Amino acid sequence: MRLLHFADLHLGFRQFQRQTPAGINLREADVAQAFTRAVDLCISREPDVIVIAGDVFHQVRPTNPAILHAFAQFARLRHALPSTDIVMVAGNHDTPRSSETVCILRLFAQLGLRVVDGAPQRLHFAERDLSVLAVPDVPALTMDLSPDPSARFNVLLMHAEAGTVIPERLLGERAALKVPEPVLADL
Repeated sequence: MRLLHFADLHLGFRQFQRQTPAGINLREADVAQAFTRAVDLCISREPDVIVIAGDVFHQVRPTNPAILHAFAQFARLRHALPSTDIVMVAGNHDTPRSSETVCILRLFAQLGLRVVDGAPQRLHFAERDLSVLAVPDVPALTMDLSPDPSARFNVLLMHAEAGTVIPERLLGERAALKVPEPVLADL
């Protein structure tokens, strides 16, 4: 089985004041272009499964151009790879902190992507003998992360901080979900 993994796309990320001739923030255009190239590469590799581990967007309420670009690229991916299973979890930049707002990633479910936000889900793909434990960025998670013994292949897809792998001083906005190193060692 061929699996392809995306994470931390941060579409819509802006930095500095430079703009393209079309008036788009240069850094935002760079990030969008890199994602387009990644989708091109993904299509050329023809994976069986694509997993996307959160932070698709840089902010909970992304700009319209970022949403349109993401939708166009995921639609292109779905069209080119109709039999590929695609699973996406919400990261801390995708997860609204207000109950009045829904996760923008739900938009991609209409393209046939399996979007998991709010609570973890174990997804089964019987034809691939695959189980994906999809864990979005949620605070105070207490659940069993062990593999599904009934599946030949198990994938843990989560957006989280892994123990103390990255020093505190290097982290910006923190993920709500933190997985202690002993838990990771047991997986």
